[in-house]
Amino acid sequence: MRKGIGLMVVALTLVAAVSEPVVTRAMLAPLEKRIDQRLETLFDEPFLLLGMTRGLYLDKFGVVFSAELQLLSTPGVGTFGFTVPSKEMLAATRKKKLERLPLLKEAMRAQLVSAAVALEKLPAEEKVVLGVSVFRRAWEDSTGLPAQIVMQGARRELVAARTAAAMDAAIRVQEF
Repeated sequence: MRKGIGLMVVALTLVAAVSEPVVTRAMLAPLEKRIDQRLETLFDEPFLLLGMTRGLYLDKFGVVFSAELQLLSTPGVGTFGFTVPSKEMLAATRKKKLERLPLLKEAMRAQLVSAAVALEKLPAEEKVVLGVSVFRRAWEDSTGLPAQIVMQGARRELVAARTAAAMDAAIRVQEF
């Protein structure tokens, strides 16, 4: 009888351990807000962040954050009589977005490392990922501008990165 109860206690402990997530919603919420605050203050323009950053934990993989933003506020067709962009507007919009792209990437790198440090319970071999979708209008010249940037790295390597070179080596960047 005692042996049966002992086995039952061990089994329940294992089930509880398996069902308890390594990273909880409560751990992700402040990181989402921190990423939002950084992205909102990246450029001196309001309303560039579209929606709020969302994070989720994928068991045995890691944490994934996603956000969407505009690099530059631009009018949509039909907005206050706007119908067709001029050649000057097309060129100016593209130029400004290309100038802002490196600032976005640097902010993403910093937030990725910051999240890795903050996620103390995340296993060292699991990843931290930050993906940003870059909104653009149909009329824009998007040549050379990614629609999405995804940065990721293993928590262990991100936390250990103390120099810019080490950070670059720890982070895998993909642009789509």
